Amino acid sequence: MLRRTLFAIGILAGVAGRRLRSQSRGELQRAVDQQLADTPHKSAAIMVLPSADLVKILNDPSAGEFAKAKACQRLAVVGNESSVPALAKLLGDARLAHYARTALDQISGEVANQALREALSDLDGKLLIGAIHSIGTRRDAGALDSLAKLRQSDDTDVAAAATWAISRIRRP
Repeated sequence: MLRRTLFAIGILAGVAGRRLRSQSRGELQRAVDQQLADTPHKSAAIMVLPSADLVKILNDPSAGEFAKAKACQRLAVVGNESSVPALAKLLGDARLAHYARTALDQISGEVANQALREALSDLDGKLLIGAIHSIGTRRDAGALDSLAKLRQSDDTDVAAAATWAISRIRRP
C-alpha cells in the first residue's frame, strides 16, 4: 500500500515538474499576476474596512477563503456584537474556524459567549476542541455545565480540553 502511494506521488511530482519546466518564468509570473488581479478583495483593502463591510464579506458566498480569513483578522480588532452571527457561521468550517474564533475571543459581551456555547453541541473533533479553548480563553462561567459534560467525553482530547477550560474559568 505504501509502495503504491509513493509511486503515485512520484508520478504526480514528475508530471507537475515537467509542466512547470515547460513554462517560462515570465508565463508563471503573468499567471500569478492575473490571479491576483481577479481577486476581488485585496488584503490591504480589507484591513481598513469597517465592521459592517467585513460582515458583508463573511456573508458573501463568492468571497474566497483568503478574504474571509482577512476579514476575521480585522474583526478581531474592530468587531462588535453585530459581527458575531457571521463569525459563528464559520465555526464549523475547518479552514476558517480558527480565524473566526480568534475574532470571537476579542469581542466582549455575552453574545460572543452564547455563540461559542451553542457551537459546542454542533461541533466535533478539532473544531470542538477549538471552541472549548475559546470558551476557556474568554473565561465564560456560563459554559461550566456544558464543559462538565464534555469532560466525560470518550474522546480524550475533548475531555482534556474541557478540563483545561474549566480550570481556566475557575482560576482566580
